[in-house]
Formats: sequence, C-alpha cells, structure tokens
Amino acid sequence: MKLTLPLQGYFELLRHQPGEQKYVCINCGRPVSGLYRRISSTVLKIIDCEKCNQPADKYIEFEVLIILIDLILLSKPAYRHILYNSNCKNLWKIGCILILLEAYCFWTDSFRGITSISYRSHVNDPFLSEKGFYLSTVHFLTGFALLFGFIYLFTRLLHRGVPLVSGNGTSYPYMLLHGVILASIGKFLFIPIIIWRENSTETSMAVHIVLVLVYFVISIVQIHSVISDCSRSRSCLIVLLAFIVKAYFLTRVSGLLQEFV
Repeated sequence: MKLTLPLQGYFELLRHQPGEQKYVCINCGRPVSGLYRRISSTVLKIIDCEKCNQPADKYIEFEVLIILIDLILLSKPAYRHILYNSNCKNLWKIGCILILLEAYCFWTDSFRGITSISYRSHVNDPFLSEKGFYLSTVHFLTGFALLFGFIYLFTRLLHRGVPLVSGNGTSYPYMLLHGVILASIGKFLFIPIIIWRENSTETSMAVHIVLVLVYFVISIVQIHSVISDCSRSRSCLIVLLAFIVKAYFLTRVSGLLQEFV
C-alpha cells in the first residue's frame, strides 16, 4: 500500500536527492539530509536532528489544520516547516489576494478611521470609482515592494551574519520574499471590517485595524528572526525601521496617486 502523507496536495515536501543537505530541522534551523526514513511501504520513521537530537520535522505527520493553527500562534517550527521543508507554490497567489483585499478596503473607505488617504472618487461615475480601486491596488503593491526592499536593505546593514543562501539551498532574498508574504496572511482578519463596516463605529474599526497591523508586525519579526537567524530584538529593530521608512516613502507615493483621482 502506498503511504499518502497528510500534507500531500497542500504543502508537499520538497524533493531532493538522498544525502543532500537541503532540508532544515524545524527546532534549531540546521540543515539535515532528510526528514524521514521509510521502514516499509506503510511505515515512516522521522529522523532526529544530529545537533538538537529532536525530530527533524514533526509536522510531516500532522494534519494541515494543526499546522495552520501553529502558524496563527506564530510558531517558529511551523514557519520553518512551511518555508524550508514544504513546496508551497501558491504563496504568490495568497500575496495577490491580500493586496486586492487591502485595496478594496481602501477603495471602500473602510480604513478612514486611521488614515486620511482615500482613492474613492466623490463623483458618481462608475468608471472613476473603478479607477480609484486600481490606484488603491498600486498603492498597496508599492507598499509591499517598499517593505520588502527596506527589510532586505536594513538586514544587510545591521546584521552582518545574514546568509547569502538559506539552510535548504534557496537564496536569501527569495526566502525573505516568501516570509513577508507568509506573515501577511494575518491580514485576512480585515474581512470582518468589510462585512460589518456599516454596523461598526469608526473607533471600533480603527481598533480592529490597529490590532491586525500589530499582529502583522509581530509575524514579520518572528519570520525575519527565523530566516535571518538573528535575535528577536535585532529583527524587531530591522522591521520597525523598515516600516517607518516605508511609511514615509508611501506617503509621498500616495500624494502623487491622489492627484489622479
């Protein structure tokens, strides 16, 4: 009988040749040659990491729902499993969906409680309103690019030990890009704002938005610490600097975009 892993169809394990140091221990982050050893056609035994003597990747036996719960709880092992040991090809699709979601929130003025930026035209013209949505999309796409660029730049400046290649052989910029997208999953919590916007006060909406953004920042700090192999305090400094500089430049970009509305 052929054994089907719980993650098949969701986060499939990366395929490497035997003996290659391409997987990563989810506990200590050190490269390992493999994650499991096949005892028989129906039995797998998880390989222990030679450095920390713990199972290299316990999540290969877990259901996807448990992995998602650990991701929501900002678990470092769960992040390492997804980023290093899984072949998640749909992260870029998730990133596109999140950008469109935020653009829709701005377009409908759902974020008016904490910002004065708005791309929704006051003219009752469907074509102008549609133009506002496209400008909102450009706004958040630019913001994502700025955030990724400044995190990468400040990491190079403030963390000399950042690897050029990650533990599984993937380039650091590519892994960091995946990490920023993965951290953005918490922005799906903006959906309740869209649903209950008419029945909520601006104060409650502003509190909701701030909480989601704080969770997003904490997620990026945690993932940056995993990918860059540095302390949380240094990751926090790098991420906060990137957010501040990104906000400054994005404000300038927003001013230019609002001239087109």
